Parts: sequence; structure tokens; C-alpha cells
Amino acid sequence: MSDIKIDLKPLFEKLIDKAYCIIKLPDEFPQYKAGSDLDIFCYDVEDISRKVLKYLQESITSNLTLKIINMESQIYIDVMDKDKINFRFDLNGALPTYKNILIKEAFFSSIIENSSVIEKNEVTVKVPSQIDESILRYIEYQEWYGQNPNKIKHIDYLEKKIANKEIEVNKLLDKLYYYTELPKVEENRQVSSNGLTRYLSYLFSMFKKVFKMVKERGLGKTMTLIIRKIKK
Repeated sequence: MSDIKIDLKPLFEKLIDKAYCIIKLPDEFPQYKAGSDLDIFCYDVEDISRKVLKYLQESITSNLTLKIINMESQIYIDVMDKDKINFRFDLNGALPTYKNILIKEAFFSSIIENSSVIEKNEVTVKVPSQIDESILRYIEYQEWYGQNPNKIKHIDYLEKKIANKEIEVNKLLDKLYYYTELPKVEENRQVSSNGLTRYLSYLFSMFKKVFKMVKERGLGKTMTLIIRKIKK
């Protein structure tokens, strides 16, 4: 695979007036490693895909080609270097379907409507609010940790944000409780034995107790206890 890279800055300058939100923006953005992708939530995936395709068709070299996979509310735009993906735009017009956690559909629009405009390495982009980013990371951890233990990084992220007081924990818990719930466990379903699943089941069933702990012990101590239990 060659070292050819796409210049992403002009593209996002063209998208500044669009309703979109980049999920889990990489630290190195707008630089990227070959094979990387960018997850983007947007109301109109067809409109955003046209903008992305127009820019790519005008800017990529003859050594790269484009591949589009349209799955109704999700569109992949792959920049191909021969038979390898150089970069993927993963456009989503709705939340993915999760097996281990139930999420209200309205959370998708809440993420976009509450997105923040930031400067990332001299590029202006839209990203989720700190609270929505934290919830999305929690969701990904809950969904995939059993298959990919590396997802513990999302709990580490939450722990750091809480320790640095970058998140209003009351609002985080309130929004998490409102938009999500754990699915009912069928009798023939094998229940995971990992500490996260056990504790999250406890957390949802005892949510009022969590708020009582917050009042009695303060946000910092309560969240420290929660993180410790999750990591066990």
C-alpha cells in the first residue's frame, strides 16, 4: 500500500454548515493511518455522501479509486488503494443496532443537536458533547467488551474525564438513565460473568440509590466507586 493520504481539512470546511457529528474523533486527525475510518452521524446521509464524493472525485489522485456501499441509513465511502482501504467514511443516519443495551432512537438526534464545534489540529469539525461522547463510549464498552477486552480504554476515558472534572456527573447519569436500558435476559440466554455486566445490571436497577450516594458522598467519590466496580 502506498503512502498517499487525503487532505481532510478542505472537506470539513465544506461541511461546516451541515448537521453532522464525528464520533470518537482520533487524536491524530486530520492525519490518519492507512486503513482508518471516520464514523459520522448525520441526518441526511445521501446529502453528506454527495458532498464527500464530490470532494474526493476532485482531489484524489489516479492511484486511488472510490467504492460506495449503500445500506439505506448507512453508507460506506471507501477510498481504495488497489485492493486495500486507504480511508473509509462511515456515514450513519441512525444509531447502530446493539444487542447488549437498548437505546432510544431519539438519542441519535440529541447527539447531533448538542454537538460542539471545535478546532482539531487547525481543522474545524463537529463532535459530540462531553456527556454524549461519554455515553457513546460506555455503550461501545457494554456492547463489545466481551469480544474485545481492549474496549476497557473507554472506561479509562470516563475515569480520566471524571477525575479531571470535565464531565457533569449528574447530567451524565441522568441522560444515561433516560436514553438507555439493559435488555431483559431470556431464561435460555447465557449471562456474562464479567464484572461490567453484573455491575451495570445493578446500576440500572438501583439508579435511585446511585443518586442517593451522590448526595451523601459527593460526585467524585461515587463515580470512583462505580469505576472500581466496573473494572473488577
